[in-house]
Amino acid sequence: MYSVITNMKYVLNKSFEYDKKMKRYLIIHIICELLIPIITLLTTSGIVYMLSNNIDVIPYLGVVAGIVLFSFIIQILNSYSLNKYTWLSTFSRLNVFMIEASTHYISKDYELIEPKSGQQKVSQSLESLSSNWVGVEGMLKETPKIIINIIGFIVYTVVVAIYVPWVILIVLVMSLINIYLSHKANEYVKKIYPETSKLGRERYFLLQDLTDPRYGKDIRIFKMKNWFIKIFDTLTKKRVDFSSKTHLRYLLANASDSIFLFIRDAIAYALLIVMVIDGKIDVATFTFLIGLVFGFTAWVNGFTESFNNLRRMNIDVNYYREFVEMPNVFNHQKGLDISKLTHPIKITFKDVTFTYPDTDKVILENFNLEIKAGEKLAVVGPNGSGKTTLIKLLTGLYRPTSGQILINDIDILEFNINDYMELFSVVFQDSEPLAFTILENVTTKPQGKEDRNRFNDAIKKAGLKEKIDSLPNKELTYITQHFETSGISLSGGETQKLMLARALYKNAPILVLDEPTSALDPLNEERMYKAYDEFTKGNTSIFISHRLSSTRFCDRIIYLEFGKILEVGTHDELMALNGQYKYIFDVQSQYYKEEE
Repeated sequence: MYSVITNMKYVLNKSFEYDKKMKRYLIIHIICELLIPIITLLTTSGIVYMLSNNIDVIPYLGVVAGIVLFSFIIQILNSYSLNKYTWLSTFSRLNVFMIEASTHYISKDYELIEPKSGQQKVSQSLESLSSNWVGVEGMLKETPKIIINIIGFIVYTVVVAIYVPWVILIVLVMSLINIYLSHKANEYVKKIYPETSKLGRERYFLLQDLTDPRYGKDIRIFKMKNWFIKIFDTLTKKRVDFSSKTHLRYLLANASDSIFLFIRDAIAYALLIVMVIDGKIDVATFTFLIGLVFGFTAWVNGFTESFNNLRRMNIDVNYYREFVEMPNVFNHQKGLDISKLTHPIKITFKDVTFTYPDTDKVILENFNLEIKAGEKLAVVGPNGSGKTTLIKLLTGLYRPTSGQILINDIDILEFNINDYMELFSVVFQDSEPLAFTILENVTTKPQGKEDRNRFNDAIKKAGLKEKIDSLPNKELTYITQHFETSGISLSGGETQKLMLARALYKNAPILVLDEPTSALDPLNEERMYKAYDEFTKGNTSIFISHRLSSTRFCDRIIYLEFGKILEVGTHDELMALNGQYKYIFDVQSQYYKEEE
């Protein structure tokens, strides 16, 4: 965890790199903010002195007018520089830190993001960028305050020590008590932060489900409204309970500050009035000293408040830095030249053991498999057998706990991970289209950067051309209505065809299909897999499916269960083996009567 000062330097330096004028506005604001109370104090004391001593003010009106004009200019300059600095703080949060965080969200290794611990880090880092007065921007805005208060405190301490030294002791003791109470409040916030972050995530995703049209039909038909509202209400009450306890602790610190302020003022007035009555000081000196005492306490209070605020904001900034500085596990430096690999590609799993982060459950243990160059391999087995995990490991989304994955006998860790991922065209079972046009979804490129011939070939092979041609805006039709009201919603089968078209457009040397046709009926799925057999010739291909009849076109089939290969062979060989594969195939066969 970084200290407050370290994080102040961090956010300031990154912001100054974004806009160098920000440093200039900060310096001007600090100078003006320090000058204003000094000018006011000296001017007021001087006028009182002249009036109380029957000095003719008229000869000095020009000086007073000049001071007033100078003070007015300082006020205007201060207001201008503060507004500029404040705006740039907001822009810095949005244009520097938010973009940096977004870049890390999509470029960090997937195994750092997907687990519960990774999601918590993402949520906490987002919290530090969520508004103008928390985390990063809050620290940017609080920094000039604490600098001003420190300088003011030092200057006034020297002067106060000369005239009324007893004030220093009173103010410092009370301020230390206030800092202690705020420290305890901050410690409580740190303690409950993981729980409040979890509640925030749950409320966010629940609200998304409540407002998502995909769930709207079920919510209405199955009368789940009250159930959802009750859950949302429960989560909200928990969040409010945490907030109430937090605010109570800060309220105690704030209340103590108000009480101490009253005590300080009462003591200062009493002692100074006694000094006037005893003739030790005159009215002008009284005015000067009372202004000095109030100024000193204001600087101390300002410092205490800013320091407490910065400590609270420092918690968020630390969470932000913890996420963006989290080291990747794969190679992101220069690796072996991926273009020199010979095609088709051979894949080897060598003694691979894998356990997901945050769990102790072993998914794969000493797993060994060789996929020959150009082979079409089907991976089948029940849910939870490790099929999708196998694909996540192969495609570089996760790193094996132990063992090696080899491409043409080269460990995949030898390659730059981004270069390595260029080897794969993948259709995952839970893929969702982006809220862009069909063209952009398939090509994964902005309009004008695509290869139209490859696009047309991909949508034709994927069986999506007829659907696209029927749309008024053709391939420029937006999916969903997030960006365009004319956007469309695709059915489950159409979405899977879109994902297949994307994989075909990429035309990578290794094609991986993870339940790519689960939303299709069995007969259409069979037809689609026969088409796959045609356009995957010459590539290494891996197919995952629960429907065993759709994998018969593959060169080899492995039956996976509990992370181990129990059976391997062609469809006919596995049927002759009379094992689990045949049993499941026979159970499913009743759904394929029309085909047979």
